[in-house]
Amino acid sequence: MLEKKKDIDLKHMFRHACAFIDCANACELEPHHIELRTASHLTANMVNSGLACEIFLKALLIFHGVRLEELKRIHELKCLWNRYKKLDEESANTIEHYINHSFFKSENEPFDRMLDESSRAFVDWRYIYEFKESTFNPHFLRGFRWILREVACQKIYGIKWNEYINIGEEEKI
Repeated sequence: MLEKKKDIDLKHMFRHACAFIDCANACELEPHHIELRTASHLTANMVNSGLACEIFLKALLIFHGVRLEELKRIHELKCLWNRYKKLDEESANTIEHYINHSFFKSENEPFDRMLDESSRAFVDWRYIYEFKESTFNPHFLRGFRWILREVACQKIYGIKWNEYINIGEEEKI
């Protein structure tokens, strides 16, 4: 049986979320290495992406002083995002700008609408076969996980992602 930690290690949380991005990337980029490739791998991609975003947001909230106990039962990205935006408006605005301009090239695809549609990605996509349809843009969640990883890396490690991937394993712990 696992014993719970008294203090949360943000670096461990960060690496944990990165592992879910790696799994999502494998579903996107490595179709020939998956034994039975099906359209349902989009589901695995979105579940892993949603969970990565959730963990990054929780790590950022803890970084800003929120206690893990306050976050344990929250899985909706919109709820976590709203809390984060109140604590770090500058970084939140940077993230929104990045998503709107890098992925949608304008403010015509508002971040809030895309976040609303993706908010329950981890919760709902695990059981997507129970629903008739989903209004969802996978590109949003992909971009959101990338930018959250970048911001979390800068906050937790004090370096950019492209620097992080080049440091030694002992420095990552």
